[in-house]
Order: sequence, then structure tokens, then C-alpha cells
Amino acid sequence: MPAVTPVFAAALTSLALLSPVASAPHSPCKVLTAEQFGRIMGYAAVVDSTASTAMTCFYTGPNHSGGQFMILTEAAGPQADALLTRRGSTPPPGSGLVGGTYKQGMVIFSLSVRSSDPNKLQALVAAVRRNLE
Repeated sequence: MPAVTPVFAAALTSLALLSPVASAPHSPCKVLTAEQFGRIMGYAAVVDSTASTAMTCFYTGPNHSGGQFMILTEAAGPQADALLTRRGSTPPPGSGLVGGTYKQGMVIFSLSVRSSDPNKLQALVAAVRRNLE
């Protein structure tokens, strides 16, 4: 799942207006490990290290399953909060993905997974929020 989806392309464009995330204290692959991701999704998952960056962690599983977790910003303010409701903050209908953009403290992040089960997405969001506290 290394290809950047239109959902996250819009997020990357929005990042140009915010503080750089690269210097942020949270590493997405440490906030949500492959073990945690896989346990919630119900399969063995690994981090795709060739696609993952300082801002994004890509997870892969069997049969083209997986997802991505991106820390959009760790800055506060109206520009950061606008990421929560911007166009493209959720995967497009019919994409086979469930996801969204969320906030925990000052951290705004997005999650997207290949699944039709919104409960798995909510469990991943809860895990990220716990790990960011």
C-alpha cells in the first residue's frame, strides 16, 4: 500500500502551511507499531520501511491488506485544526478504505486501512490516542 492516495496527497499539501513534523517528538511507527496494528486488524503486519517516512508509517499484511498512519502536525492553531475538516480528510467512497483525521492533544493524525470494518479503524484510533498520552 505504498502509493500515496488522493486523501493523503491533500494532507501533504496542507502541511506546507504548518510547522515541520520531521522535528516532532513522535515517530509514527513507534506510536503505532506493526505488532499493535496487526493485533487489532487480526493478521500479521509489518512496517513497509521503503515507503514509511518520518511523518508516515505504512503497514502491510497478507493479500494486499494494510494501512497507513500519518502524523500531520504537532502544532496548535486554526491552520492545524483546519486539517480535521478539510476536503479529503477521509478516504473516498468505494475506495475499499476506511479512515479519517483525528486529534489527540496538539497532535493531528490520519489513519487509513484497507477494511470495511469501521470498528477496526476506531480501535486503531484508540490505540494511537493512548500511545500519544
